[in-house]
Amino acid sequence: MNTTVGKIPIKNIWLLLLYASDYYKELDTQQKIEFEDNPEKIFELAAELYCKAVDKRLRYSLSNGYQPKNEILTRVRGKIDYLNTSRKLLLEKGRVQCFYDNLTINTPKNQYIHSAAYVLLNQLTNNRLIEKCKKITNRFKALKIGQSKHYNPIIDHYNRSNLQDNLLVSVSHLIHSLSIPTELLGLETINKLEKTDVWLRSLFERAVIGLCRVNLNPNDWQITSGKRFTWQCQQSTVNIDKFMPIMITDLILENSKANYRLIVDTKCTSIFKKSSRSFITDHLYQLYAYVRSQEKNDDPLSFSASGMLLYPTVDESINEHTLIQGHQLNFSTIDLRQENLKIKDCLLSLLAQNT
Repeated sequence: MNTTVGKIPIKNIWLLLLYASDYYKELDTQQKIEFEDNPEKIFELAAELYCKAVDKRLRYSLSNGYQPKNEILTRVRGKIDYLNTSRKLLLEKGRVQCFYDNLTINTPKNQYIHSAAYVLLNQLTNNRLIEKCKKITNRFKALKIGQSKHYNPIIDHYNRSNLQDNLLVSVSHLIHSLSIPTELLGLETINKLEKTDVWLRSLFERAVIGLCRVNLNPNDWQITSGKRFTWQCQQSTVNIDKFMPIMITDLILENSKANYRLIVDTKCTSIFKKSSRSFITDHLYQLYAYVRSQEKNDDPLSFSASGMLLYPTVDESINEHTLIQGHQLNFSTIDLRQENLKIKDCLLSLLAQNT
């Protein structure tokens, strides 16, 4: 059975999924060591933690939420739907159509948690864990909770009553994510990740950000992702902002003690042009724009900020840099085919190499 995705070992893909997951920051030191030392065991370990978390939650009660409903009732509840009540002549029948919020445990979040059990059942080989997952699905069915593979945690972000579910949601998200590469097991190895380029780039970006958030000392490092840069336009026409291209950075690392700022842009292409062994011009221009366009007199670090283009590669290691107009530009790769324990060390070393 083939164990690679585009020549990248499945266990290393799983390792990236772990780093990208919100669950990674919830692990204690010993658990991190277990996962990182045995990435091929991530699925079973995630299943163990999922079952324990669900059992604990079910011993008390699942969190509930309000869902909007529009029904024909014999009494007023919530707000009256006047249009449909009049159109259907409901008042003459002693009925009224109403909008109201219904308190229920069959929420999108609980459906998402329920669905994770079926992902596990489709992929686990451990009979003990399979039995545990079956019991969990039976409990959810008895509570009349459906299934959904889609859930947006931002919806519940500010709901304090749901904070206790954060860990369980993170584990469920990791399980849903881990199911993606295993679908490719058994296929022939491909030379390029053409079908999954977008997916891999997003995964690689989130893994780099997650790794930094957990492993860099928050007392020394400020970590920012998805920051929108603005062009320092002057004497512009009225509609110029409508047409200027958007600049959104993948990652910014800042260490004020070391007087250091690094702007990182992750890519999922070859580091070189197809036609020659030179860096891709568009990528270089983009990085140059990131560091030069942000220079401001009231921001001293902006005049010495470094930039980095970071590429995932297979069996190739590049780490070059140059100084252009006061800004160091780095062109670096991470070999995703190397031993999984080296991936983390290499990545952290690259990101902090100039401090």
